[in-house]
Amino acid sequence: MPLRAVHKRYYRELFPAMLAYVLLILLAVSWLKTLEGTMARTVVTLLPVVPIAFVIRAMVRVIRDQDEFERLIDLQAIAIGGGIGGFGFFTYGMLLNAKVLPSPPAEAVAIWVLPALMFCFGMAKCACRLRYARQR
Repeated sequence: MPLRAVHKRYYRELFPAMLAYVLLILLAVSWLKTLEGTMARTVVTLLPVVPIAFVIRAMVRVIRDQDEFERLIDLQAIAIGGGIGGFGFFTYGMLLNAKVLPSPPAEAVAIWVLPALMFCFGMAKCACRLRYARQR
Protein backbone atom coordinates (compact mmCIF):
# COMPACT_ATOMS: atom_id res chain seq x y z
CA MET A 1 0.00 0.00 0.00
CA PRO A 2 1.53 3.34 -1.02
CA LEU A 3 2.15 5.97 1.63
CA ARG A 4 -0.27 8.85 1.82
CA ALA A 5 1.05 12.41 1.64
CA VAL A 6 0.61 12.94 5.40
CA HIS A 7 2.83 9.94 6.15
CA LYS A 8 5.43 10.92 3.54
CA ARG A 9 5.69 14.31 5.22
CA TYR A 10 5.99 12.61 8.60
CA TYR A 11 8.94 10.52 7.45
CA ARG A 12 10.55 13.57 5.78
CA GLU A 13 10.35 15.36 9.14
CA LEU A 14 11.11 12.38 11.41
CA PHE A 15 14.22 10.86 9.84
CA PRO A 16 16.33 14.05 9.58
CA ALA A 17 15.38 14.95 13.17
CA MET A 18 16.36 11.49 14.42
CA LEU A 19 19.62 11.60 12.47
CA ALA A 20 20.38 15.03 13.96
CA TYR A 21 19.58 13.65 17.42
CA VAL A 22 21.95 10.71 17.02
CA LEU A 23 24.76 12.92 15.73
CA LEU A 24 24.24 15.55 18.42
CA ILE A 25 24.05 13.02 21.25
CA LEU A 26 27.34 11.48 20.12
CA LEU A 27 28.97 14.91 19.80
CA ALA A 28 27.59 16.10 23.13
CA VAL A 29 28.87 13.04 24.99
CA SER A 30 32.36 13.52 23.59
CA TRP A 31 32.38 17.32 24.04
CA LEU A 32 31.22 17.10 27.65
CA LYS A 33 34.40 15.21 28.52
CA THR A 34 36.47 18.25 27.57
CA LEU A 35 34.26 21.17 28.61
CA GLU A 36 34.35 23.18 31.78
CA GLY A 37 31.99 25.89 32.84
CA THR A 38 28.30 25.68 33.50
CA MET A 39 27.11 27.67 30.48
CA ALA A 40 29.10 25.69 27.92
CA ARG A 41 28.11 22.36 29.50
CA THR A 42 24.45 23.45 29.59
CA VAL A 43 24.39 24.41 25.91
CA VAL A 44 26.16 21.24 24.78
CA THR A 45 23.98 19.05 26.99
CA LEU A 46 20.78 20.56 25.58
CA LEU A 47 21.81 20.34 21.91
CA PRO A 48 20.23 16.87 21.42
CA VAL A 49 16.97 18.12 22.92
CA VAL A 50 16.32 20.38 19.92
CA PRO A 51 15.84 17.61 17.34
CA ILE A 52 13.65 15.70 19.79
CA ALA A 53 11.33 18.72 19.83
CA PHE A 54 11.11 18.36 16.04
CA VAL A 55 10.32 14.64 16.42
CA ILE A 56 7.46 15.51 18.77
CA ARG A 57 6.29 18.21 16.34
CA ALA A 58 6.26 15.65 13.49
CA MET A 59 4.25 13.24 15.63
CA VAL A 60 1.69 15.89 16.55
CA ARG A 61 1.37 16.99 12.91
CA VAL A 62 0.85 13.47 11.57
CA ILE A 63 -1.75 12.70 14.24
CA ARG A 64 -3.53 15.99 13.55
CA ASP A 65 -3.60 15.45 9.78
CA GLN A 66 -4.48 11.73 9.65
CA ASP A 67 -7.95 10.45 9.00
CA GLU A 68 -10.30 9.74 11.90
CA PHE A 69 -9.56 6.01 12.07
CA GLU A 70 -5.80 6.55 12.24
CA ARG A 71 -6.31 9.19 14.93
CA LEU A 72 -8.47 6.73 16.88
CA ILE A 73 -5.66 4.15 16.80
CA ASP A 74 -3.10 6.77 17.85
CA LEU A 75 -5.31 8.07 20.67
CA GLN A 76 -5.78 4.56 22.01
CA ALA A 77 -2.04 3.87 21.66
CA ILE A 78 -1.16 7.10 23.49
CA ALA A 79 -3.59 6.23 26.30
CA ILE A 80 -2.38 2.64 26.59
CA GLY A 81 1.31 3.46 26.13
CA GLY A 82 1.16 6.40 28.54
CA GLY A 83 -0.69 4.31 31.08
CA ILE A 84 1.76 1.41 30.85
CA GLY A 85 4.80 3.69 30.86
CA GLY A 86 3.50 5.81 33.72
CA PHE A 87 2.47 2.74 35.70
CA GLY A 88 5.88 1.19 35.08
CA PHE A 89 7.76 4.25 36.33
CA PHE A 90 5.37 4.59 39.28
CA THR A 91 5.95 0.94 40.21
CA TYR A 92 9.71 1.37 39.79
CA GLY A 93 9.60 4.46 42.03
CA MET A 94 7.64 2.61 44.68
CA LEU A 95 10.19 -0.22 44.66
CA LEU A 96 13.05 2.29 44.87
CA ASN A 97 11.30 4.07 47.75
CA ALA A 98 10.92 0.77 49.61
CA LYS A 99 14.65 0.11 49.08
CA VAL A 100 13.76 -3.15 47.32
CA LEU A 101 15.86 -2.15 44.33
CA PRO A 102 19.21 -0.39 44.36
CA SER A 103 18.90 3.33 43.66
CA PRO A 104 20.43 4.48 40.39
CA PRO A 105 21.44 8.11 39.93
CA ALA A 106 18.34 10.29 39.43
CA GLU A 107 19.55 11.43 36.01
CA ALA A 108 19.73 7.80 34.87
CA VAL A 109 16.03 7.41 35.60
CA ALA A 110 14.97 10.80 34.24
CA ILE A 111 16.75 10.33 30.92
CA TRP A 112 14.80 7.12 30.21
CA VAL A 113 11.27 8.47 30.77
CA LEU A 114 10.67 9.81 27.23
CA PRO A 115 12.25 6.83 25.41
CA ALA A 116 10.25 4.43 27.60
CA LEU A 117 7.00 6.29 26.88
CA MET A 118 7.78 6.36 23.14
CA PHE A 119 8.53 2.64 23.19
CA CYS A 120 5.28 1.89 25.04
CA PHE A 121 3.37 4.06 22.53
CA GLY A 122 4.95 2.20 19.61
CA MET A 123 4.15 -1.21 21.04
CA ALA A 124 0.59 -0.15 21.90
CA LYS A 125 0.12 1.24 18.38
CA CYS A 126 1.22 -2.08 16.88
CA ALA A 127 -1.22 -3.92 19.17
CA CYS A 128 -4.09 -1.55 18.33
CA ARG A 129 -3.46 -1.90 14.60
CA LEU A 130 -3.40 -5.69 14.89
CA ARG A 131 -6.63 -5.64 16.86
CA TYR A 132 -8.43 -3.63 14.19
CA ALA A 133 -6.87 -5.64 11.36
CA ARG A 134 -8.27 -8.85 12.89
CA GLN A 135 -11.74 -7.30 13.17
CA ARG A 136 -11.91 -6.56 9.45
